[in-house]
Amino acid sequence: HSLIASTDHFLLTHKSNRKKPAPVNQDRALYITSFADDATDHSKLTINPHGDFLIGIFDGHDENGHHVAQYASDEVPSLIASGMHNLSLSTHNGDPIKHTFRPELLEKIISQTFVAVDEKVPITGGGCTANVILRHGSNLFMANTGDSSSFIGIYHPPSHFDQQKAKNNENYIHSPRSPNVQLHLQGSVTIHHQNEKHKPHFPKEHDRIKSLGGQIHIPPKNPMGSRVITRSALHREDVGLAMSRSIGDWEWTAIGVIPDPDVVIVDLDKFWSENDIEHSDAAVFCVVGSDGLFDARKAEFIANHIAYGLFESKLSRERHDHESEETFANHLVDVGKKLVNMASPVK
Repeated sequence: HSLIASTDHFLLTHKSNRKKPAPVNQDRALYITSFADDATDHSKLTINPHGDFLIGIFDGHDENGHHVAQYASDEVPSLIASGMHNLSLSTHNGDPIKHTFRPELLEKIISQTFVAVDEKVPITGGGCTANVILRHGSNLFMANTGDSSSFIGIYHPPSHFDQQKAKNNENYIHSPRSPNVQLHLQGSVTIHHQNEKHKPHFPKEHDRIKSLGGQIHIPPKNPMGSRVITRSALHREDVGLAMSRSIGDWEWTAIGVIPDPDVVIVDLDKFWSENDIEHSDAAVFCVVGSDGLFDARKAEFIANHIAYGLFESKLSRERHDHESEETFANHLVDVGKKLVNMASPVK
């Protein structure tokens, strides 16, 4: 595993289960705090301006997928930041233009970044997904290319805590995996803005690929296992790609596999108001994960574990009193390891 945590986040990746070629960790995950441009007019924001961030996952595949994922995880945040900075320096007739970063301008920068990174991938024989969440001021930008997933979760605490249930949940986190021992969140979680994966059998993706002469295999009993088929010069055989959009994968470009992301813009002022966040004890969090996690477990299962670690566990409820940041970060690592364990094959 690769595990990193602080008091407000945790990142987890681990080696693939493949046998050949040798198993490697093909995922790259990142979390960048204070991802904001100095030109932003923070005086007009009602959401904490110091809470800007960027999180993302890049799930590699094929022989060189880890190299593509590494490149994308380096370049995507860098190019987005450069685009934001260049926009803030725009001029007209030699005079600087005051930009307020209208959401559609930043959406364009994100989309152009994904395309530019795809065009400059320095290696063949691999590709990766890209799922990024960028908070800038009072807007959240959720961009996805491929079959990774993301969502916003809202945790609603219970009216009171049952101490025995709390103890059982603590034991669950630290106990061996067992079908008889489960997490029972005492609060509740609602899931918002979960993205649609880019799968070849979905109508919009299917029509684009077919219009360019691409072939799609759709298993009758498992449509989500659909694949875009091409004759690979690298592998010297027909190869199926399990997604209809990605970064890299140049052998599939001519038949409609594109890097262009779907971007959803969430107005956080509106989101806070509609969900009564300000006047309740609710807490908001974001999740980004690969298909290795989301294919194995439902979003609710994932959200419950993360909400438990961040907000409901004993350490999360008492950490402001006496627990150190390192202790709480280690606690989040334990919760994250348990989630990965529960999402992995039983064997």
